[in-house]
Amino acid sequence: MFIKTQAIVLSSIKYNDTDLIVKCYTKALGSVSYMVKGVLKSRKGKFRASMFQALSIIDVEMQHRNKGQLEYFKEVQLSNHLNDLQSNVYKSALVMFLAEILKSVIIEEEQNEKLFDFIKTSILYLEHSSKYANFHIGFILDLSSFLGFYPRISNDEKEIYFNLSEGLFQSFETPYTLNKEQSNWFSILLKNGFKDHQQIKLTKNQRIEILNLIMRYYELHIENFKPPKSLKVIKQVF
Repeated sequence: MFIKTQAIVLSSIKYNDTDLIVKCYTKALGSVSYMVKGVLKSRKGKFRASMFQALSIIDVEMQHRNKGQLEYFKEVQLSNHLNDLQSNVYKSALVMFLAEILKSVIIEEEQNEKLFDFIKTSILYLEHSSKYANFHIGFILDLSSFLGFYPRISNDEKEIYFNLSEGLFQSFETPYTLNKEQSNWFSILLKNGFKDHQQIKLTKNQRIEILNLIMRYYELHIENFKPPKSLKVIKQVF
């Protein structure tokens, strides 16, 4: 089956001395892994390794075999030139972190155009934004809505404790509830989309604490989820 679609690169792994295995999230097919032969050997070939950097947005053509094996590109072109994400060291750190998160949580080979559009819109926003210290926090919170466990916001003034296990606010404490201050930060963040999170003033320590709590939230709701290796870098940078 011949397919033309946009794709977002989640990872690229060196295979042998000349090839790459590239995992993408495609708009038409969901998660697909590709073999790109010879891309690390020749600069004169059809494809360049720079096309397959993390979170690159590409237009691809392929003959999709759908046999549970690695697929092959027929044509690849960059859809958007993400110069700032590649040259800005702070944004590059965010790209590494978000790509690891996405690779970890997107495992199904199913089409989900809304999720694809959310990721693409987020990438382009980050590329052009000058304020992004809270971006990763807003992104992974909003991402949970596509994964099926977005926290439930309460309008009941008595429900002031956020329960990480249940994903909701409640009026009493349990081993899984956050304290009042932590719950209040969750409430504030949840009432703002990631584009508005930059207006929320957080200290570095607060940002680290909230990020740790969100990672715990993911661990409770995604089987075998492990915080990405780049989490340590993000904590140092932001």
